[in-house]
Amino acid sequence: MERHRTLDNSLKERHDIIRLLKQVEREDVSFDEIDTIGRSLKLAGKRALTPLLKRLWQETDGELISRFAYLLDFFDEEPWLDQLIQVALRRTDLDSSAKSALLGALQDYGVDITTPPFANMLDDLGGPLAETLPRMLDRGEEGLIEFMEDFLQYPQEMQTAIIQEMAQIADPRVLQLLEIMLGLDSPELLKEIVTTLGKIRDSAAADVLARCAAAKEQPLADLCLRSLRRLAFLDITPSTSDLQLSASQFHVSWASPLDGAGYRTLWFARWGGPGMLSFICLHLHETTGVRAAWGSSSISVTEFDNISRDRVIEDGLVRVDISYALQLLRDALFRNRDTLFQLPPEYYVLKGIFKGEELIPTPYLPDFTEFDLNALAHSTKLLMDGARLFEDDCFAGWYMATCRVYDFAEEWIALEKKGDGKSLAKGLDAILDRYCRDLIAPIVDQIRNRLLLTADLLLKTGRERSLVETTLASAMSLGSFAMPYHLHPFIRQLALESMDAARVALDEGYDLREHPHEADDDEWLD
Repeated sequence: MERHRTLDNSLKERHDIIRLLKQVEREDVSFDEIDTIGRSLKLAGKRALTPLLKRLWQETDGELISRFAYLLDFFDEEPWLDQLIQVALRRTDLDSSAKSALLGALQDYGVDITTPPFANMLDDLGGPLAETLPRMLDRGEEGLIEFMEDFLQYPQEMQTAIIQEMAQIADPRVLQLLEIMLGLDSPELLKEIVTTLGKIRDSAAADVLARCAAAKEQPLADLCLRSLRRLAFLDITPSTSDLQLSASQFHVSWASPLDGAGYRTLWFARWGGPGMLSFICLHLHETTGVRAAWGSSSISVTEFDNISRDRVIEDGLVRVDISYALQLLRDALFRNRDTLFQLPPEYYVLKGIFKGEELIPTPYLPDFTEFDLNALAHSTKLLMDGARLFEDDCFAGWYMATCRVYDFAEEWIALEKKGDGKSLAKGLDAILDRYCRDLIAPIVDQIRNRLLLTADLLLKTGRERSLVETTLASAMSLGSFAMPYHLHPFIRQLALESMDAARVALDEGYDLREHPHEADDDEWLD
């Protein structure tokens, strides 16, 4: 009988592994979610390794191959490396994107892909660029984004080979692409791009180098000047008119409050030609930085108004000074660099909107020197007012959406069916106590930081001082709160709001526990 139960558990475990691997295929799966899946697979051990390797033998999509290969690193022993090498060498059904994904994975795991037989694969991937790149460029911004998306997945050796080959492509639009690539955060690739620009005998290449020299710091600026001198020997110089062009004014910048998972939205719009705008919308996360981007380099004011009208309301966007918005962007770029989270390809293509602006990745620290933070932290009145913060639109997105929240919400529903009066109040208090110990205590520092950033936005947008002080009091009191967290007014209300949202969803027939990939457990409990 015991043996029968073991077999049943084994079958369930295999189904769980298959379900986890299917989640990896989702288009919107995040880096943090893949990490969570990797940790779950690691617990299953060798039982999970076999189906993972099988997927690598079967998959043809380059992006999915990269994800599955990344998951191999969660397994302690490395018999899988030989298997990955065999996949790369023996599969003949893969396109260039899939092959480059395998080569990139091998390089990450310490394999020298510049030596035979891998070098032959690199050669095979390098040929058709002169044919495929012009076709991509024919598709405008969409083609530029597709190129950058592929380029960012390639191993560095292949990226270098592509940059070098671009000098041989007789298409003036290549210069626009090389200028976009000057926004990459890789000194080695930037050096290669500048060298390639110095080999293109076109005054437009000199213009790109001159703009780069003016915008970049040493040593890249000096490399640009060397390439400019090389072109000058051939009587190729920058156009004076191009260098004298000044950046246009920004039309608007908007920011949203942080939501319950640490995300916020940032919008920039800037004047182009008469009646025309460029704009970029950025999806930011408090720890990993810029997660997504979209926009347009040329759109009419009417089109922009139509696009943004509903989004301003849906995302809770508020108008902010451009200097503040740029500080938030620089902080997000710092988070990307600090966590090695890849910037989206759309950002590189659309970042021309920031021409003339300083975008050195820099952490942002709110300034609350005009407030007595210690006094606020110990103000009983402000602490009690913390529960009312949820009445403000700035806190509309503050609720936790995890499978465990649904467990507690279900307990609350069951309690109401059998309890009444004092027993109901006592039972709810016990649920809140366990909720806060299990879900709040591990992430209290995150909640405190989100409250401080929210207070900063309230302050920057001229909201009532009392609202800013209440938000600061809720944040600062968390560090010295001596009682259980379910008695902290803001935290208690956060738990109630989260469970109430789960109850509404359950009442409408939706149960997050049946769709665990949609939860933000990894954001609240990372």
